[in-house]
Amino acid sequence: MDRARKAILEQLAELLARAWPEPANRVRLERDLFPHNRDEAYLVQDGMHRLLDAAVAGWKVGATSQKMRELDGHEDVIPGRIFASRTFVGARHRLSIDQFPHARAETEFAFRLLASPELRQTAWTAEEMASMMILHPAIELIGNRFFVDEVSKAENSLLTIADNGGGIGFVFGDPVADWHDIDFQNHQINLTVGRRGPAGNFLGDMRCIPTQAAADLVNHLASRGEVLAAGDFISTGAATVPQTFAVGDAVAADFGEIGRIELQF
Repeated sequence: MDRARKAILEQLAELLARAWPEPANRVRLERDLFPHNRDEAYLVQDGMHRLLDAAVAGWKVGATSQKMRELDGHEDVIPGRIFASRTFVGARHRLSIDQFPHARAETEFAFRLLASPELRQTAWTAEEMASMMILHPAIELIGNRFFVDEVSKAENSLLTIADNGGGIGFVFGDPVADWHDIDFQNHQINLTVGRRGPAGNFLGDMRCIPTQAAADLVNHLASRGEVLAAGDFISTGAATVPQTFAVGDAVAADFGEIGRIELQF
């Protein structure tokens, strides 16, 4: 990569990092700042993290089913860091809307690592990951630090990676020890915002197998020299249609036997 190109990507990382503390002030991006491929997008994502110098509570991964990737125009999964400063653990929270303007809420199946999937030559399998994780119901609060006038699906995919996978915050509900027999792809979740009706569920092949998504994320991160630690969270992509919310709204996610999360903004 030549110096001129590297300088452009560093500028993009700086713009995104600068917007993180003030999420209401999104930055306008012109096409000459767009990453050209996934390697460039990962470089920007890592640069944003380096500039923020912020603690990480784990990693998220989106576009975790082939069907979802086809619909949204993603070539592969969309990883991003879960920043500790906007990570909340427990079933009930009152959150400031100032941290989450323009955001949407989506339910996810998440895990907390009981051991570290260390770097190794052999890829980690879903079965191996299942043996070293405990389940948490989760709500991701998603959004971007940028806006553009016009963008293709492919360009949006790369920009989403660069912008930390479109992640803003996470809420992890209470842990679930007995989870291995759950049919995740067909498990109904009731997500509501205020008085609106429940969000639609992504079911069947629209939804990932969470343990496989966790393995895919760990193996992807290994290719970038990243390794997760015991205690880190992994979240595995949208299980319901993302919902907008505003100040005064109550967001409730009923995962049935898995648990419930209630948020007030």
